[in-house]
Amino acid sequence: MSVISDQQHLDALARAKKEARKDGAFAGLSAALAGGIIGSKLFRFSRYTTLFCGALTGVLAGHQFTQGFMSSNLAKLEAEAAHMRKSALQQQSEGLSIYGTTTESPIVQ
Repeated sequence: MSVISDQQHLDALARAKKEARKDGAFAGLSAALAGGIIGSKLFRFSRYTTLFCGALTGVLAGHQFTQGFMSSNLAKLEAEAAHMRKSALQQQSEGLSIYGTTTESPIVQ
């Protein structure tokens, strides 16, 4: 007996990927803004160098954050699936111990 169906598993993976991309995009935009400001104010880059600095910083940071959020989301899914498997096995074993191995059977003879 499977705890969750394959379709539910695929839906959860798709949702985890979508969340990771969304969070990574926001992190990348924030990093691009910070990189542009730092390049402009601190390093006194020219306009085009500042834009390049901000864009490159945003893309690289967005990619790294997306990978991090993806691994975090997949770890959460795996932990949730393991917990569901454990509780299903525990419920199954409790059902066996109550009716299968005890001396007092619920069936009256």
